[in-house]
Amino acid sequence: MPGDSPPGGAELLAAAEEIIAAAAAAGATVRLLGGIAVYQLAPSARTAPLARAYHDYDVVVPSRQRAAAARVFRDAGYAEDPHFNALHGAQRMIFAAPAGFVVDVLVGTFQMCHRLDLGHSLPASGLTIHPADLLLTKLQIVQIEEKDLLDAVALLLDLPPDGTPAGIEAGRFVAPLAGDWGFHHTVERNLPKVVECARARLDAGQAQAVAAGADRLRQAMAAAPKSVRWKMRARVGEKVTWYELPEETG
Repeated sequence: MPGDSPPGGAELLAAAEEIIAAAAAAGATVRLLGGIAVYQLAPSARTAPLARAYHDYDVVVPSRQRAAAARVFRDAGYAEDPHFNALHGAQRMIFAAPAGFVVDVLVGTFQMCHRLDLGHSLPASGLTIHPADLLLTKLQIVQIEEKDLLDAVALLLDLPPDGTPAGIEAGRFVAPLAGDWGFHHTVERNLPKVVECARARLDAGQAQAVAAGADRLRQAMAAAPKSVRWKMRARVGEKVTWYELPEETG
């Protein structure tokens, strides 16, 4: 029976590939984010010690293509949550796959503790959002969980911010942080946790590579010109809460 056992990363990635291809044929750009995006981009996420369980996949679509993306899911046999989608469809939609897992469709923006606009600048090809954006979705979580730390370690290990085309683009990574002190501060707090996780999980050489990548990102964050709003908010610091806690949607 569908849903009797949890799907694996390969199964979820294959399902996502089908949707992304169908969306492209319909003229819509759908791209993966979340754990399955890390699974696709970072080979180290597929095996121990960085492998983890997956239960679903998440995608993002530009706001103007929301209706087209919804039709693609319906045509592929996914059942929508009509109540949720009627209330929240301008920002997020939910569809249940025939196999039983649930897909979050983000419309333009990723927001948990901070806001990250994605829909206006999705890659023209490939399956996922930009690696730098993907890492930011993991590091923006104030109460960061082990699964997010593992994903961040895998990204920094396999796609280091070393200036190569295949790596994480440091400029793209720091751009949204230079105008938002709160977002910057959360990422700044989380990068050392990623390094600690790498040291606990990986051999010395791999852990050092992750630490070097995190250090490059910290240096880029420090060097980026900051907005006036950023500087004013920095003076207040942690005296005022600098993040939002995501709502539980059930």
